[in-house]
Amino acid sequence: MSENAAKIPTVLSIAGSDPSGGAGIQADLKTFMAVGVYGAAVITALTAQNTRGVDGAMAVPAQFVDRQMASVLADIRIHAVKLGMLPNREICEIIAGRVKDLTVVCDPVMVSTSGHQLIDDAAVKSLMTEMIPASDFITPNLAELEILCRGPVTDMEAAGRELLNQYPDLCGAVLKGGHSRQAKEGEGTVTDWFIFRENNAVRAITAAHPHIHTRNTHGTGCTFSSAFAAFLARGKGPEEAFFSAVDLTANLISISADHAIGGGHGPLLHHKMASTGRNNHWS
Repeated sequence: MSENAAKIPTVLSIAGSDPSGGAGIQADLKTFMAVGVYGAAVITALTAQNTRGVDGAMAVPAQFVDRQMASVLADIRIHAVKLGMLPNREICEIIAGRVKDLTVVCDPVMVSTSGHQLIDDAAVKSLMTEMIPASDFITPNLAELEILCRGPVTDMEAAGRELLNQYPDLCGAVLKGGHSRQAKEGEGTVTDWFIFRENNAVRAITAAHPHIHTRNTHGTGCTFSSAFAAFLARGKGPEEAFFSAVDLTANLISISADHAIGGGHGPLLHHKMASTGRNNHWS
C-alpha cells in the first residue's frame, strides 16, 4: 500500500442492494462520493423494490458475504464501516467478528418506510445481541428505536440514554426525527438527536432543520448514516460529523423535493448536489 493510498479516507458499506438506486448500497456509494471519500461495498442481500415499496428480499449466502469482506479487508485500508441491512443471524455473526477493530456506524435496518419487515426475527435478535455491541454508533429511525427500546418512545433523549445504558460499549446514538410526530404532522422543524459519551459523561445535543414537504424521502436514512460514517472517516469528531451529516441530508432533501423519479416516494438526487456545485461545501 502506498503512502498516498493510505491517506485516502475510505468507507466500507455492508448492506443490501436496492435495484431502483435510491437506498441501500446504491445510496451509500452516492453519499460517499458527495462527501468526498472512497466507497467500497459488501452486499448482504438482494431486494426487489422501487419507490412504491419492497416486493421481496433474498439474502446472500453468509459464506459469500464473508468472502467479500475478506477480499476487501485484505487489500484496502478501511477508515469506517457503515452497516445497513443484515438479513439473518449468520451474516450478523460473521460481520461482528470482522469489524470489531474498526469504527462502525450501524443503521439498524429492520422495517422499510412502507412498513415491510426486511429481516427475520432471528436477525433482529442478532442485530441487538451481536451487531450493536460490536458497533461504535447507531442511527435508528423512530420505528427501529421503538423496537430497540421494546416499546413506544415519547422522549427521545431518555430513549437515547437508555440505549447507551443498555449497550455500555456504544459511543453514541443518533436518533433521526424524520418519522416523528412533528414530521408526520408537517410542523415547521424536524429535530435529530445525538446522545453520546464524552469525558465519562453522557451528552445530548440536537440539530433542528426545516421540515420540507415532499414525497421524495426514499433512502434518507441510508444517506444520513453513510454521511455520518464518511465524515468520521475524514477525521471529524462525532459531534461535528453529526451536524455535517444532518446538514448534508437536509440539503439533499431540499434539492430533491420537486423532482419526480418513480411513482412513489422518490429518491434523493445526490448527483444534483454535484451539478450545482453544492458538494464543494463538504470538501
